[in-house]
Amino acid sequence: MAFDGQQTRRARVAVAVAALAIAAAVSAAAVSGALSGSGAPSDGDAGSAQAASSGGAGAAQGATSDEHDMSHVDLTYRTTLDQLEGQYEADPSNPSALLNLANGYFDWGVAAMGVAADDEDAGHVADLFNHAIERYDEYLEANPGSKSVEVDRAISIFYAGDADRAIATLEEFTAADDSFGPAWANLGMFYESAGRAQDARAAYERAVACDPDDAYGVRTYAQQRLDALQGTDS
Repeated sequence: MAFDGQQTRRARVAVAVAALAIAAAVSAAAVSGALSGSGAPSDGDAGSAQAASSGGAGAAQGATSDEHDMSHVDLTYRTTLDQLEGQYEADPSNPSALLNLANGYFDWGVAAMGVAADDEDAGHVADLFNHAIERYDEYLEANPGSKSVEVDRAISIFYAGDADRAIATLEEFTAADDSFGPAWANLGMFYESAGRAQDARAAYERAVACDPDDAYGVRTYAQQRLDALQGTDS
C-alpha cells in the first residue's frame, strides 16, 4: 500500500524511539562504566519510525523536563485513550478506530518510558506496550499484511521487555519481506541492544539499502549506528 502523510509520520516514530533508547543506554554506560543497550524503528501501511529531530522520541525526551512526571503523562494520555476507546466502542468494525487505539497505547508507552524512574514505572511502561500489542494483534487478524503495524507490534514487544521475542518477530518478518527498511533498522537496534554487533551491522546495512531516499529517516539513522559500531567486535 502507498503511504499517506500520517503513515509516513508514524513510520518515522520508531527511529526516534530507537535513538532515544540508544541515548539512554549510552548515558547509563557512562555512569556505570559498564554495559549499554536498547532500541527500535518501522512502516508499511500505518506504523512507526522517526529521526531524532521529529515525532515520538522527541516527545518522550521532552517529557523528561521538570514540568513532566508519570502522573502528568498518565493524566494526559488517559484522557486521549478514553476518547479513542469511546470511538472504537462506537464503531468496532472500523479498522482505523482500532489502529488509532493501538497507536495511542504505543504513544503513551513511549511518553511513559521517557519519564520512568523506578521498577514500578517500568512495569507500567510494559503494561502500556502490552495493551498496544493486544490491539495490534486484533488489527492484524482482520487486516493482515500491514508492514508498519507489524513493525510497531515488534517494537511494542521489545519495550514490553521481551527482546528475544521481538528479535524473532522481525527475523521472521524480514525473511518473508526483505525490502522494508524500518524493519531492518529496528532489527539492527534489537541486535545492538543484545550485544550482537555483527548482526546489527548487517541489519543496518540492509536498512540503508532499502531506504535510499531516506523517506523514513531510516538511512540516516542506520548510517549513524553503522558509524558508531565501526571497529567494534561481535
